[in-house]
Amino acid sequence: MKKIILSLAVLALFLTSCNLDEQPQGVIPKDNSIQTVDDAEGWMRYEYIYLRALSSGSYIYTTEIASDFFNPMLDYGNREGAEYRWDWNSGDPFVDIWGSAYSAINHACYVIETVDNMDKSGFDASEVKRLNKVLGVAYFTKAYFGLKLLEYYAPVYNSSNKDKYGIMLVDLHRPTGDITSYPGRSTVAESYQWVVDNLSQAESLLGSYAGAPASEELTIDAVHALQARIALYMGDWDTAISKATSIVDAGKYPLCASQEEMTALWQNDSGQECILQLWAATGSMPSTNDPSYLGYTPSTGQYRPDWIPNKWVASSLYSTTDFRATTWLKKGLKVTCSIGTASGMTLFNKFPGNTALGSETAHLQKIKPFRVAEMYLIAAEAFAMKGGADAAAISYLDKLGEKRDPSYHPVSLSGDALKEYIKEERVREFIGEGFRWFDLKRWGEGMAARPDPQLKAIIHTSGSNGPALNLAVSASDHRWVAPIPIDELAANPQIREQQNPGY
Repeated sequence: MKKIILSLAVLALFLTSCNLDEQPQGVIPKDNSIQTVDDAEGWMRYEYIYLRALSSGSYIYTTEIASDFFNPMLDYGNREGAEYRWDWNSGDPFVDIWGSAYSAINHACYVIETVDNMDKSGFDASEVKRLNKVLGVAYFTKAYFGLKLLEYYAPVYNSSNKDKYGIMLVDLHRPTGDITSYPGRSTVAESYQWVVDNLSQAESLLGSYAGAPASEELTIDAVHALQARIALYMGDWDTAISKATSIVDAGKYPLCASQEEMTALWQNDSGQECILQLWAATGSMPSTNDPSYLGYTPSTGQYRPDWIPNKWVASSLYSTTDFRATTWLKKGLKVTCSIGTASGMTLFNKFPGNTALGSETAHLQKIKPFRVAEMYLIAAEAFAMKGGADAAAISYLDKLGEKRDPSYHPVSLSGDALKEYIKEERVREFIGEGFRWFDLKRWGEGMAARPDPQLKAIIHTSGSNGPALNLAVSASDHRWVAPIPIDELAANPQIREQQNPGY
């Protein structure tokens, strides 16, 4: 818990020196750290670092590994093995985003408090506008990471769960060792409302910052994209439709419509389709979203991955003409493992890496938290779930499908069949991007037994991996809600008796 309440270590605010009247060299005191607009913008940049760091790497691929897409290669070394087996507990949590997310929220609270209390009497209109942007980014940060916490640590938002435990709501930065001041967990309903309220603040403050493809900074379109996502989670179909279609219908973010454009987006970070594509450069990179899906060694020409897509991903997820398949799947490969080689294998290649940012094998890319394709699918799902609007849902599905596949056939479904098709399209579009586990959770349908691997002989099946190969998880399984880390329970008496059920 101390890492939540006390975390502003990035600027070493709480270091002291021998002479208490003398400022330690290289240290900015908290009370004086934001005195100018430039200072405030400097603190804002740290929020982008949080956004980039916690929207990449293990925060993305562990949920994909826990889902039904991949199986472990014979020599995978148990990397992400616990997640694959659904073998987590409060002492060894699923993904320990709890402390990191609260550090980001705490940072944003400090910025809001300090900027709100600044004497702005001498600032001109442009400086006030810049400060409002700082505040808008801070409120967005609170909402974004509040939703992240809810995704992991709370049950889905519905009438049955509204009064169950949600998250701790932090609005004041209080770096104190007084454990009696630490917050407890609010309800699911209160927690979602807190997220919505913070995002409404961001909307009012960032309203003048128009969106554009490949924006590296938050814009009003990024705010609306997050509002659409939250509304979908809450079953607020009208808001989801309004926010998603406002972005799609404006036509500012053209969908990739060829394999060349898909490659340019995913390998060269063209930014097409991206409502937000976070800055990166050589020497300042996020973690890779590839937990060794390829395992390629240029010097030997060998592919030795940790994770191999299941047969249904390799052979039946896409049509043969779908640009996503021809871009994201590498077919006909010879894969090497300890028992020899296997030919004709299909590997996952959505994150080939931008070689302008790192080596061929580093798989480093700019992070893309919001793409316009998500808005098409949010609109389609919300229209379908609302009822009486199947034609509208299909129109957004068709607009997406026609760009992805030159052989695409318009959808002619309705009711439950249409809803199932939308779910399948989310799989086709977002595989590898960290959506699947949360989609299965919010749909309340559990995870069916993992389908057949491409070639069982090269899959790790010994020990507990054997049952995991055919793992099925019911919708009522307690592990759909991650455990609060045990060190947080020990440090905060307010949540000590508020652990999630089953842990």
